[in-house]
Amino acid sequence: MKFRNPFSGLSKRERALVYATVVVVLLVSMERLVYQPIGSRLNELEQEILVAENQLRRNLRELAAGEAVRAAYAAYAPNASKAGSAEEEVALLLNEIEGLARKSGLSLVNMKPKPAGRSDAGKQYPVEVELESPMAPLMKFLHSLHGSKYLLRVQQLRLVPKGGRSADVKVYLLINETVIQ
Repeated sequence: MKFRNPFSGLSKRERALVYATVVVVLLVSMERLVYQPIGSRLNELEQEILVAENQLRRNLRELAAGEAVRAAYAAYAPNASKAGSAEEEVALLLNEIEGLARKSGLSLVNMKPKPAGRSDAGKQYPVEVELESPMAPLMKFLHSLHGSKYLLRVQQLRLVPKGGRSADVKVYLLINETVIQ
């Protein structure tokens, strides 16, 4: 049985057109069935890579910000890791105030702790302090309060002249220590 060539009855030009048509159909089929799915998958992968890179950049920024927060927090960590009771905290606070007053050359008249309270940052321990002093040592004392290793802040300050020709003033202070929890 002999196979007959289907293109045998066609002219040379018609055969060239048939071959060209077959080649074009094969190329289009190949493009649609092979290259287009591969190309679309590569585009999807590129998009996934871009999304992952952006997420990685964002995560690295957040890590850097977290490290900055940890570094800033390290300065206040001793204040946050207090394990003592309220009485121990008040005793430490009174000792700190008394030591700072002594270093500044002040004489304390009276110190009264007040009941502890809560704040947004943690617990606050207020202390009322009365003293008599000239202005220069008082300013040194106030500066040392704000530079203390404890989070001490002067909430109220009242100055009353002592009277006469003396440069001394009577001072009333309300000092708060904030313990971060």
